[in-house]
Amino acid sequence: MRFVRFLACGTFVAMMPLVAGAAGTYYTGSYQSPQTSYASQAYANRYSNQYSGSYYTPSYASTRYNNTYANTTGTGRVAQQQTSDTANAVASSSKKTGFWMDAGVSYENAMWQFDMKSAGSRLHYDNIGWYVFDAAAGYAFDIGSMTMQIDAGVQYGIQAGESTMTDDDISNGGYLVTSLCNDTNSNGQCDSDEPVLGDQIGHAVSVGTSQGGSMLGFNAGIGLTDIFKIGNITFTPSIGYRYLQYKLTTENNNGLAVDTVYCFEENGETRCAPMVIVSNGNTDTLLKPSDINMGMPSDTTGTITTPNTMYFHQNGISHSYEVAWSGPYVALDMGYAINQNNSVNGRIELGFPGYSAIGDQPYRYDWQHPKSVEDSAGMFSGLHFGAAANWSTALTNSIALTIGLTYDYYTVSGADANTYWNRAWYVEQLNAATEQDKTAIQNTINKLDTECPGGVCFAGGEIDAFYKSMGFRIGINARF
Repeated sequence: MRFVRFLACGTFVAMMPLVAGAAGTYYTGSYQSPQTSYASQAYANRYSNQYSGSYYTPSYASTRYNNTYANTTGTGRVAQQQTSDTANAVASSSKKTGFWMDAGVSYENAMWQFDMKSAGSRLHYDNIGWYVFDAAAGYAFDIGSMTMQIDAGVQYGIQAGESTMTDDDISNGGYLVTSLCNDTNSNGQCDSDEPVLGDQIGHAVSVGTSQGGSMLGFNAGIGLTDIFKIGNITFTPSIGYRYLQYKLTTENNNGLAVDTVYCFEENGETRCAPMVIVSNGNTDTLLKPSDINMGMPSDTTGTITTPNTMYFHQNGISHSYEVAWSGPYVALDMGYAINQNNSVNGRIELGFPGYSAIGDQPYRYDWQHPKSVEDSAGMFSGLHFGAAANWSTALTNSIALTIGLTYDYYTVSGADANTYWNRAWYVEQLNAATEQDKTAIQNTINKLDTECPGGVCFAGGEIDAFYKSMGFRIGINARF
């Protein structure tokens, strides 16, 4: 029996034992976290209504700029005596204006994952540790009866230790390599009158280590300070723009790829037999699961191959991704003065970012590392939820220590994807192929030229991704 592999819709042909769609590839034809209000005795009396502006410690993506905005008096005011009457009087007095600066360090634990729909792949970096430094500044000024604040901040992080990357083409379905048929007329194609033998599905998983990553973020916002109160809690709404970018790489990658046919379910499990081909002259025979389970038939002669089934190891950088989330946000900060020297603040932020990711993967057919994939979604396509809680205590009349927690969650669904293929590699394979395989390879090149003009394959709505982090931050806030 002579059989041929042909392209199902949106897939590449695989004509030789290569990890064509191994873990993490898209190659399927059409694509294959509040800040501070603080006080010292003199300070608290003057600023009991303080509020912290744009919450961030560098936590991934959201805002971790301890932009602690506050009702400051400016530098020339004299502290009042600390009496409860005075404190109460100041607490109800009008807001003050002034300039503040804030800086801190934090440790964050994060995870990033993305799923590829048609390629049947899921990749995730787990337990990513970040050491992050952040700095911010702000200024408040009166406009009529209101006080407006403007603030901006920046954060920079480096990856702490090692984390694990898993590139999984099993739990998300696996990637369709090609379909198989009985090529009765030996023309290198599956014609309508030739029986289809089944689909060739690739299942692969690889695990590597990630270290040496980096992170950069910035934000800018504007808001109305203590615009309203509920009891002793003051509220400050604001709007702004936030950007978060991080880069992660993978080294020491170990993987296993298996091409399968004849998948079936039994006892709640999905089982797939490996693809085994016996070649004898011009005849290729695809062995059935029953043949394999019972051992090779006694009359089997020829060469036995298991295409695309292999273990692989990569010492150097196998994966590299640069990811960015950026867009506008709305936020609400809350402040509560515990006593003259201590206060707590919280922040909730809702953002509408865009998403972009550029990936260098090792799974191109040519096993090279140019830019392999590029995913994108426009502003307002994603969603970001940020939250933070902060406690501050006065050290001097103008300086406070802050300690807090932050949380961020970013997600996007249906981002578009581009993948890149190397036409020259296919031409090389064509020139080196036997006459019986040239037709099928040329059909693949023709199909890719049509579906992926200029070597770029596009798939709309291909990517679902999320990033989440939780952090602990300690910082210093100063007012002038």
